[in-house]
Formats: sequence, C-alpha cells, structure tokens
Amino acid sequence: MSTALGARAYPESFAAFWHPVAFSSELKERPLPARLLDTDLVVWRTGSGVAATQRYCAHRGADLCGGAPVAEGLRCAFHGWTYGQDGRCVRIPSQPAGAPIPERARLASYPATERYGLVWVCLATGPAAPLPEWPELEDGSLATVPLPLLDWDVSAGRMVEIVLDVAHLSWVHDGTFGNPQQQEVPAYDVERLPGGLRAQITYPALSPSIGGAPPRVDRTTLTYEVTLPFTVRLHFKPTLFYTHTVYAVASPCSEEKMRCFYFASYHPKIRNFADMFVKSELAILEQDRRIAEGQRPKAHPLDFAGEVHVRADRLPIEYRRAVAALRLGHPVDGPGLE
Repeated sequence: MSTALGARAYPESFAAFWHPVAFSSELKERPLPARLLDTDLVVWRTGSGVAATQRYCAHRGADLCGGAPVAEGLRCAFHGWTYGQDGRCVRIPSQPAGAPIPERARLASYPATERYGLVWVCLATGPAAPLPEWPELEDGSLATVPLPLLDWDVSAGRMVEIVLDVAHLSWVHDGTFGNPQQQEVPAYDVERLPGGLRAQITYPALSPSIGGAPPRVDRTTLTYEVTLPFTVRLHFKPTLFYTHTVYAVASPCSEEKMRCFYFASYHPKIRNFADMFVKSELAILEQDRRIAEGQRPKAHPLDFAGEVHVRADRLPIEYRRAVAALRLGHPVDGPGLE
C-alpha cells in the first residue's frame, strides 16, 4: 500500500464502530461531556440505560452537560427544553400547554450501551461490527482495576500500534519491565481473526525488585488480541507472578487525539494487585506516551512510505494494513506480510 488516494474521511471511516466515551462508574446523576470523531456529545443515564446526543441545545446552543436527567429525558438548564433519548424535544415550558413542538427542535442522537464497565457510543445509525467479546468479564468472577483516563496527543491507531510493538519492549521500557539484554525479536506469527488479529510471543521480562533483591528474569507469555479498529486485549502469563489481562481501548476524539480507557482483570484473591498494577502500568505508559507523541506524522499513516520495516514489526504492520483497509473501503483480510 503506497497511496492514501481514495481514503474516506477519518470520522466517516470509523463512525459505524462502537467506541467508549466514559467508564460506567463516571456516569452518575449528572450528564457527562464526550468528544468522539470531532463530534461533541452529552451522555446521560435514563430509566432504561444510557443515552447519547449532540451536546448543545437546539434552542439557543446551551451546553446540555449543565442540564439534568429527568423522567422525560434530558432537561436543558437554560430554558428547560427537554429532550428524549431519541433526540426529539418533548417539552418546551415557555409554550402554552398543547402547543405544537417545532419539528426542528431535536438533537442528533446516537446508539449507546454499557458493557465491561464502559459506556459505548456508535455515531452511525447501526454499528458495522459488534462490541469486543471478553467472556471472562461477564460472570463477575474476576476483579477489575482501571487506570485514570489517558488523554494523549496521538491518533488512536498510533496508540494501538505502540501497544502492539513487540520490538520496543527492551528499549522503551528499560527500568520498568523491559530487558535490555533481549534485543533480538524471535520470529512470531500473526493470525487473522474475524474483525481483528492475534499474536503471541514469549518475552524475558525483568520482574520487579523485591526486598532489595535484584530483578529476576521472568519468561512471560504475551498474547495480543486486536478487535478493530482500536481495541487490544493483552494477556500476561508470567512464571513468577500471577496471570492477568490488560484491556486498552483507544477512543478517537479526532484524527490526532485520543482518550484511552485502560483497565486490567485479575483473580480477586491476588493481594495488592490493584495498587501495584496502577503504579507500574502508569510508569510503563508514560514511557510509551513520550515516544508516541513525538512520532510524525501525528495522524495514523495509511501506508508505509517514509518508513523502513523488518519482520519484528509484523504485528503493528498487519494492524496498520487492516486499519488502512477500513479507511480505503477494502476487505480487511487482504494479503499478509511477506
């Protein structure tokens, strides 16, 4: 792939996918603002779930994030205009009872749902693909711990690529878990899945120093599973420590800015896991952020022009091929890397 000719606009390319806009725990009695694919949204709780509409009132442009959810819908704080979750205005208090509500008194509304502790929104009438399938989170047997929201000045695709980049571990993550002695990346395969990718490597990570003892090498199996366009599930199976799974979902605010919803699942009997995870993972991700925000172009490239790749880059390359296919309207399951 060597040209971006024919690529659809960035928002159009990804509008028909589900993207998270909030952790469920954030959305309480007050509405929340969100920005998704250059669209400003307001998200609120209804009697039956969650709703998402355009952020500004159709009357005088007031910010509906300052409004209040009521039985009828979302009430604007400026003049009390109230909108149902389908975006139609259902009440204008300043009008006489029974007066017709103007047809244009409506907001753009979008499908919204909750799953895995996240509020998801699709900017199209109907989603082109389902939500990720993470059955281990469905029965409540695992504990979860979120990181604070990650707002990076990079494209969502750039963020996903650095998560998938197996060749950077020993360089960027020196001092956290990277092993500077392991510079060569053994050959690995990338498997295409319906709507995504899968790869597995074994990495000799350096375990944390405990009690003043030097770090120990821990051969960790890393299993990467991508759900297109911007979601990664990364399963860690160490030999010295406990198994856990990380979920990184990059939500595209715009083509060059993303907000990542990042959390982990683990067995609830593991003591102190949450505190250790948050501390160590924030340090690791800060190392990634400094690299990712310095990459150019900031937008996720559609091709490989201007870059030189080797087989160690196979997973991020195959991921970029898949995302570029979505932008260009081509089948995702095209030819693999030779």
